[in-house]
Amino acid sequence: MTRMLSRALAAWIELMTRHAIWVIAVGIVITLGGAWYSMTHLSMDTDDSNLISSHVPWRKTYIAYQHAFPIYNDNLVIVVDGATPDIAGAATDKLAKALRQQPNLFPSVYEPGGGQFFAKNGFLYLSKDKLQSLSSRLTQIQPFLGRLSADPTLPTFFDMLDKAMAPDAPVDMNLAPVFSELAHTFDASREGRYNRLSWQQLIGGDQPGVSDQRFIIVQPKLNYGALLPAQKPMQAIRDAAKRLNLDAAHGVRVRQTGEVALSDEELASVTHGAAWGASLAFLAVGIILYLGLRSWALMGASLASLVAGLVGTATFAALAVGRLNLISIAFAVLYIGLGIDYAIHVCLRYREALAELGERVAGRAAGVRHALTSAISDVGLSLALCALTTAAGFFAFIPTSYSGVAELGLISGVGMFISLVVSLTFLPAAISLMKPWVPSTDTTTSRWAPFIGRRAQRLIWTLSAVAVLACVMALPFIRFDPSTLDLKNPNDEAVKTYRDLLAHSEHSPLTLVTTRPTLAQAKGLAARIAKQPHVSGAMTVANFVPGNQTAKLSIIGDLALTLAVTPPDMSKHADFGARKQAIADFAQHLTAYRKSDTGDDAAAARDLAQSLSAWRDWFAQQKPAAQKQILASLHDRVLSGLPRQIDGLADAMNASRITLKNLPESLRKRWIGTQGQFRVEVSPSGNLDHESAMRKFVASVRQAAPHITGAPVLELSAGHTVSSAFMHAFIYAAIFISLFLLVLLRSVVDTIRVLVPLALSGLILAAATVVLDIPFNFANVIALPLLLGVGVDSGIHVVHRLRQREHHRPFLGTSTARAVILSSLTTMAGFGSLAFSRHAGTASMGQLLTIGMLAVLITTLIVVPALFRILRE
Repeated sequence: MTRMLSRALAAWIELMTRHAIWVIAVGIVITLGGAWYSMTHLSMDTDDSNLISSHVPWRKTYIAYQHAFPIYNDNLVIVVDGATPDIAGAATDKLAKALRQQPNLFPSVYEPGGGQFFAKNGFLYLSKDKLQSLSSRLTQIQPFLGRLSADPTLPTFFDMLDKAMAPDAPVDMNLAPVFSELAHTFDASREGRYNRLSWQQLIGGDQPGVSDQRFIIVQPKLNYGALLPAQKPMQAIRDAAKRLNLDAAHGVRVRQTGEVALSDEELASVTHGAAWGASLAFLAVGIILYLGLRSWALMGASLASLVAGLVGTATFAALAVGRLNLISIAFAVLYIGLGIDYAIHVCLRYREALAELGERVAGRAAGVRHALTSAISDVGLSLALCALTTAAGFFAFIPTSYSGVAELGLISGVGMFISLVVSLTFLPAAISLMKPWVPSTDTTTSRWAPFIGRRAQRLIWTLSAVAVLACVMALPFIRFDPSTLDLKNPNDEAVKTYRDLLAHSEHSPLTLVTTRPTLAQAKGLAARIAKQPHVSGAMTVANFVPGNQTAKLSIIGDLALTLAVTPPDMSKHADFGARKQAIADFAQHLTAYRKSDTGDDAAAARDLAQSLSAWRDWFAQQKPAAQKQILASLHDRVLSGLPRQIDGLADAMNASRITLKNLPESLRKRWIGTQGQFRVEVSPSGNLDHESAMRKFVASVRQAAPHITGAPVLELSAGHTVSSAFMHAFIYAAIFISLFLLVLLRSVVDTIRVLVPLALSGLILAAATVVLDIPFNFANVIALPLLLGVGVDSGIHVVHRLRQREHHRPFLGTSTARAVILSSLTTMAGFGSLAFSRHAGTASMGQLLTIGMLAVLITTLIVVPALFRILRE
């Protein structure tokens, strides 16, 4: 059977070499056509959730939720941070207004807790006691607001403070907030920092939405025909922020995160890493090829075959799958590292055949064809077997629910057979045309190669046993990281912003959600969940209908009669002398106030006095022109936020009764589904950046709602699904390869000789994840099954060589050992280039594959020979 296959291969190669020009021409046409087709038909899918099969139960639950609430799909979250709540609020309003003017890019723009509805009805969301307290405070300061609205100048502002600090002040006020705000303002003026006194904090500190961090949620128009679908809307947001001066120089920071931003930035990292990795792998493989083959012609033919096979694999991906995901895009780098192995074996055997040929064939062309026919008839069958075992390592993931790696396995597994076909067609045709005459001058032995005697054999056995024991001790500490966030580039803005929200924001993005057919059921479930540990609260649309509205509207009505303020005329300005004198008078009154002050605002008064003194000393050192500019700037710092707050108070005086029916549509569709379902959202009580906290949160909520979904459930469930898929794939690959070896080698002992170093390499790789703190994740989980398929190839070559020749010469000096080393180096070059990717998941895949291949190389070249009988000392 073997001889028949060898003769068939010889006849095939004879055909390829005699019609080499036609083979090359057809190969070039097919490659160019495949390149065009793959470039125009191969798309990218950046949705992390699609890495898992949609038929898994927990995915079905989430998909049903997405259909009920499509408004939450493809969201872009804009985080606006301001130096003060006033600045944050004003910046958010301006940016949201600018985005609404671009409906072609932003069909949906939503401000949580913002907009006209909450500006008008915000007071109704306060408790009755807080609203009464706010009403009393506003009533007390109404005379001051009235006077300041009529004359919004620095002298008026400081004169009002002077009167408030006087012993016979008409109203007993807590001045600590004003003192603190003024201290910050004077410090910022002296230090040249942007700052605005927060009137919102001073007047309406108890209002909802008083925060220096605000959000805008947009659903942008995505262009899936572009490489980065959200690039245009994300750039439009940056341009709008720049145009509106929403930057650090004006006390504002605008950042983007959310599903869309994370996907786009991850896609940019992955594609950049794939392109960089493929280029680096190609260069490294080229260098290693030349060093190993010592022939420009052979190296050029091998690299041309590599490109043809890579394009063919990409064409298959476009035809069979149609898209690449965040994991399967690594197929190119994996192919470069693995696909070149067949060309290496063909070229090395070709050189040996030339050396064996000598002068027996007349004519160079005939000699090249004869050497090619002899070489491929010798190694062709073993190359086919190696393609089968390597593909098995990839195909092992196809039956699993891990769609992301299953697609990579399908593409790369078929790519191994494409590489085999190219190596048996295009490569021999290219060599026959170039006719490189480079007979091998290497001998089967080398003086430097050590001979493994009985003493060395025992030492290898002992060291292997120690290594196994040490690795087994590390196995309990192996962990799987289910976080998709940890796979992304940690330096991307969207990732850093998302982590910042997890750690510091009151609004965690990791919430759990579920639906109920009626509002009563949703409210009942929310009440039960809210009592669970690790839960900060559970909301439904009913939470947006305030309680005690009759009493609250009465308080607001009374306040409206008292709080009669008009919008301030900001065109009024005091002259330089009046401003300077007002500050001097204020400093004197503050000194007098501190002598008699023993209240709660004493500390704030002390801080203000220190800041004011430092500011006045600095101010006195400035030139007259600079002093005028400083006081004009101080006017803006103190009073520019007043008009917005006065307008906000005027809006709040027009509050009306809220019902489910008159809630704004933008709010209703976020809580009431397309089929009338009512949404329940559960927030955690702590930071879920750690897996243990996330597990506790999910387990606690599931006691009340077993079928709840949301980002934490998706992350944990995906981790369980992928780890199970990894175990199944590893078992499938191990069973297939073991049976394959038994059939191929027809010896249980030789099968064990191949599998033992592979098992040791797997243990070393597993222990390395613990020592180097590189946990298994969604991307690098392919390492063990793949290394099993790749590593067995070298083991087969070594066992065949050791079976054919008596083990009385240094094995490391043989051509087989050199071929194993060279092919392993090219594979590690391909895998290792992935380690330089900015995408953390791809980088960890490259790291583990490189470590695993190094372990396979060492154990194959040292442990396998030590398992054979020593015939010479």
